[in-house]
Amino acid sequence: MSTREIVSRGRPLPFIDALKNVMSIPDKLLFWNPHIDSHRIDPAVDEAIIAFAERHELDRVHVRVNQYAPLAELGCLLTNWRVSIFLRLSFGLMTWLAYCINIGRLLGGDHYNPFSNTVNLYSNHRSIALHEMGHALDFKRRRLPGLYALTRLIPGVALYQEYLASLYAVEYLREIGDHAEEIRAYRILFPAYSTYVFGALIELLPTSVTRTMLFPVVLLGHALGDHYAKQRFQAIEAEKFTGFSPASLAAEDRDAASAMFSTRTAEGRQQSGTLLGLVVGTSICGPFAPLLAWFGFQWGKSGGAAS
Repeated sequence: MSTREIVSRGRPLPFIDALKNVMSIPDKLLFWNPHIDSHRIDPAVDEAIIAFAERHELDRVHVRVNQYAPLAELGCLLTNWRVSIFLRLSFGLMTWLAYCINIGRLLGGDHYNPFSNTVNLYSNHRSIALHEMGHALDFKRRRLPGLYALTRLIPGVALYQEYLASLYAVEYLREIGDHAEEIRAYRILFPAYSTYVFGALIELLPTSVTRTMLFPVVLLGHALGDHYAKQRFQAIEAEKFTGFSPASLAAEDRDAASAMFSTRTAEGRQQSGTLLGLVVGTSICGPFAPLLAWFGFQWGKSGGAAS
């Protein structure tokens, strides 16, 4: 398979994508980034995936960009010869069933599946895409990728695997000289990694007190990410690279967040209507919230949110 063929995209589903984009607002706030689970992914993300795959000869991984394809995913699972057939038909089949039930096109969640060697991507963020490709690179370098996948069940191993995936993403961005995206990577991958730290704490100390530590741990991740981003930017600036700053990158994210619900664009009106319908529906009658969200979407689509 050519590396140009490793990416497949789901067909546009405007209401479903708008609904999930709205439903992911808590995650956007947690990571302070409007591109998390946006379900509208720029072609530049595809190009970043392909370039990373070409550099590391990842021609066997398959990347699903905002796509739900159970049968195709099953096909990838059954033909991933690097993992033993026993592991694919046991643990691998369980991951496939989870994929079928937890419909990513609606529920989101960027992730890599080592049993099928597939990446599922829903966030419009190159660093997140490269992090998931970093997992594929990590597993490619393992002699027994199936057993390596099972080691994740051991407490603490996930932290190691997530660290390597982020490291490979950042190293790649440095190698190609994409300094702006490297700075963005620190600011998103550190807080994302902190959620795994929180998970490890829960495994180690499963108490009610520990469960209240999510926000402090993620805030620490943000603080460390900003620290390393500023430190790295100073080094880049000393090398006379110009054209951006951490402030300008933050401004781009703020603009993207504002545009998401702007009544000046058709997409913004649709998402504003969806959000309004979902809020009203949830406050009146929870089970009917998706229906009112759909009416809100149609109202925004017709231009009602602009009036």
